[in-house]
This record gives sequence, C-alpha cells and structure tokens, in this order.
Amino acid sequence: MQSSPPPPYRPTRSRSRRRAPKGKSKLLKVFIGFVAVFVLLLVAALIYLNTLISEDSLEAQLERAINSEVEIGDVDISLLGYPTRLTLSDVVLSPKEGDDPSSSVKIDTLELDVGLWELMKHHIDISKITIKRAEITSTYFEDGSTSLGEMFRSPKKDKKRRGSSGSSERDADEGGFNIFDQEEFVASLGGLVIEDSRVDITLEKTGLRIRCDDVHLELSSMRIDPNNLKDTNTAKVTLSSMVKLHSTKGWHYGDLDVSGDATARIFNPETGNTEPDVEGHIDLAESSWLNTRIPVITSAWQTLSILEKVGINVAKLPEKATFGRSEAVAAHYHLGKITVREPLSIWVGDWELAAMDGSWLQTETDQHEINAELLASVKSSENFLKVIRTVVKLVPEKVADLLVKDVEEKLFRDDRLLVKVRSTGDFSDPKIRPVEGVPDLFEEAKKAGTDALKNKAEDLLRGLLGGDDE
Repeated sequence: MQSSPPPPYRPTRSRSRRRAPKGKSKLLKVFIGFVAVFVLLLVAALIYLNTLISEDSLEAQLERAINSEVEIGDVDISLLGYPTRLTLSDVVLSPKEGDDPSSSVKIDTLELDVGLWELMKHHIDISKITIKRAEITSTYFEDGSTSLGEMFRSPKKDKKRRGSSGSSERDADEGGFNIFDQEEFVASLGGLVIEDSRVDITLEKTGLRIRCDDVHLELSSMRIDPNNLKDTNTAKVTLSSMVKLHSTKGWHYGDLDVSGDATARIFNPETGNTEPDVEGHIDLAESSWLNTRIPVITSAWQTLSILEKVGINVAKLPEKATFGRSEAVAAHYHLGKITVREPLSIWVGDWELAAMDGSWLQTETDQHEINAELLASVKSSENFLKVIRTVVKLVPEKVADLLVKDVEEKLFRDDRLLVKVRSTGDFSDPKIRPVEGVPDLFEEAKKAGTDALKNKAEDLLRGLLGGDDE
C-alpha cells in the first residue's frame, strides 16, 4: 500500500507578548515599594502618635501643667491631611480634691488643626481651633481672684491665700497660665471658633449671676511670641450671646441679646500672665431689657424726689427698663474693671438714665463710680415746665419770668428736664446724690414775693415823704 502523502504545511500563529522596557519595569517596582513603605511608615507614625497622644498621656500632661483634674473621653488624630487634625471629645476640667468646687470646664468637642513639623521645631502652628458645646462655670471672689484662675494655676506655685491682696495688688506670681514659662515656643493661631456654648459667672460680692447662653465667638488669626508680646498677642473678636442676669437671691435682673466686635490682648506684656484686655462695641437687640429692681436704678429713681422742690411729682417706678440712645455698649475690660467708653442709657418710663463715658464698675469688688444723667422725655419735659409756670404765678409777672428762666437754665437742656447724679460705693448698695442742686421754687417764690411787697412798701413810703429829691 502506498502511504498517504503528508498534510500540507501550515504555519502556526503565535500570540505576540509586549514586554515593558526593563527601565520602566524597575521604576514601577520602586514606586510600588516606596508607596508600601510610606503606608507602613504612616501606619507606624499613627500608632506611635496615638500611643504618645492618648487620653491617659494628655490627661497626665495637662494635670502637670495646671491645677485641675482632667478627663478626656477620646482622642483622635488624622495625619492624612495637612495640617494634622487632633480631636478631643468629652473633655472635663474640674478643681482638684479639696479646692473650691464653684468652677468647671466641659467641652463636647475640641478640634485643633496643627502643623506637626513646626511643632517639632518648637513652633506651635495652629491653623484653627474649634470648640463645640462648651460649658464654663466660674466665680469672682471678693478679693479679686477667680475659681477658674485657681484651676489654671501652675501646681508648682503656692496657692494664693484668699483675702491677702486685692486686684490692685496683683503680681506676676499670682498663678494661672504664664506665657513666659513657654518662652521657647512661638505660637501662630489661624483662628478660634467657639460654637453653641455656655458661660456661667457668679460675682460673689455683687450677688450677681451672669449666664451667657448660645455663645458664638470667633477670634481672628494671631501670633504669640513670648519674646515680643508687645507687638504680637492681639486679635479681633466677634461674638454673640443671650446674656441673662440673675441675683443670687433669685431675682431675674434682665436679658441682654448682644452681638458685636472687640479687640483683645491675651497676655500682659510685662508679666506674661493671662490677663485679657478687651476693647469692644457690643450692639443690643430690641428684645434686651433690665429689671428696675437693680439697686442702682431704684436708688436713682428715688433721687428724683428732689424735683418736688419745683412742684414735680415723679410717677411710680415701672417694672422694666429698655435701652436708649445708641442701643449699644462701648466699653473697656481689664482686671475685672469695666469702663464705659460712650454714654450707656436705659429708658425707665418717660425718663432716660444715662451712664456717661468714664463711669466704671469693678466686677470683683462691687465698687463703682457712675456719673449719670436723668433726662425726661420731650413731652414730659413740656408738661413739667407747665407745672413750674403754674407754681410761679403766685408772684409778680416779672419775678415769675426770672424764676422760670433760672429753672430752665439749671434743670433743662435741649428742651428736656435734666438731673445730674453721681453714684459711688458698693454697686449692690449705691450712694447716689445730685451733682448740682435743684432750686427750691417755693422758697424762691416766697422770697420773690416778700421782696416785691418790700419794694412796694418802700415806694409807698417814698411817696408819703414827697418822693425822690431832684
């Protein structure tokens, strides 16, 4: 048998494989390796930082720096963005055992955006601090010290003996956070925001409790250099809050719906102590009001009884007072002393009570000095003037005109009845007295009438004697 011929040759098709150039392949491997190493380093850094910046370590560091018990619920640090964000949750600062329990600090969330590289070089670079839902409670004592200041006192310093010195005799060793203790650091703060917070302050001597609800505060960027505090250490402040005033005895003294701007210096350039110095202009909403049971208002109203000398009986004191003139507070605050920069006035019925610029109140010691004006409304002033003119009708017309003119010059300004008073001493028990005397219209009218009769008698006598010699 013949064998069958072999099948015809058909070339096979092989699949071609594209190989990357050797140089690029090595570069890809290096890149992948670099990413892997970076991820491992990042994970290691996170583990290391979370070990260093843990709840326990932060609590211990803070308790070594300030005179407070510190509790931190949770610490979270994020290195994946720049700057690094450190978030503290459920932060509680309270007085140490045996200290005054009248102060505390509670913060729901505290976020700090920090430059870690700068921190390693002893430069605190905080681009932003955000505090949410904080509750701060403090008491101002009669000697000028505060329970909150005691909490932030350095444990290395001796506790200040209460009553040993007043606010005017403070020194650099009084306590509290001192920036000179951190002089190797330079701090840059990009901004501070406090949201939805509450501040509760009690003035022991005055018996006044100030409750600030819905606090929103923004502090602009600032730089703090312990070696150059005079040229740093100042920032702009924007704030708003509903301030409720209460007496420690239970009276509700009023509500102030405030918002405005201020300039704040944080540290004393000479001593380095935390010593806020604030200059502000705060607007008051129309809903703001004061209870007239505040001692200085009640005493000022009683002073108006001197107007009975000119025949004026002032109406009964109303329950509420509202704000007049600019409807704002322009004031300076430093070491517990509030000084009025522009006239601050309230309307009490038909009267405006204005504290003039330069008036001051020392919130810690209750001492004050208020130079005030009591101004009647234009309409009431017109009615008062009619009463005065009725009283002087008992004397001759020429004399009456002189009496009315005298009263107008002494008691009226721009068609408004004015009484100037000065209040001093304890703000809770003020001593108020008129600055200028009020003419006694009845005595003046009686004297004028007597002089008129005397002049008529002299004229009659001269007539009987033949008159004047020519």
